[in-house]
Amino acid sequence: MHENELRSLVTIFTLLFFSSTAYAEIFFCEDTAGVNIDHYEISNSVEEVNDFGQQEWIVDTDKGWRRSDLPHFSGACESKNGYVVCKAHDIAFGEATFSIHPNGSNFILVYIDYGLGALAFVGKCIKA
Repeated sequence: MHENELRSLVTIFTLLFFSSTAYAEIFFCEDTAGVNIDHYEISNSVEEVNDFGQQEWIVDTDKGWRRSDLPHFSGACESKNGYVVCKAHDIAFGEATFSIHPNGSNFILVYIDYGLGALAFVGKCIKA
């Protein structure tokens, strides 16, 4: 292979690689309901309004997700069959999954604490 052909192949590969990964999907989400389940009780945002503040979330498929009031993203996202699914396994003693429906307008976020319980939110998203 000649040097010019090799450069052309490297250039094409670079363009294909970066063009396929350069377009992150970004969603702005707001929960509409939540539930907290632990050893002692179950509470939800409908019955316990004061225990649940409404949360806003930002999902960036290249960075993960975060609450809008926090600076750092968590998890890793992938898009499969139209769903955006972001998973974080780096949470102390637990894990979390943020999933957005293929129509891009509904989500569920579930935190599981292996020793204490679960916290889940559902809501609406707007794709940027």
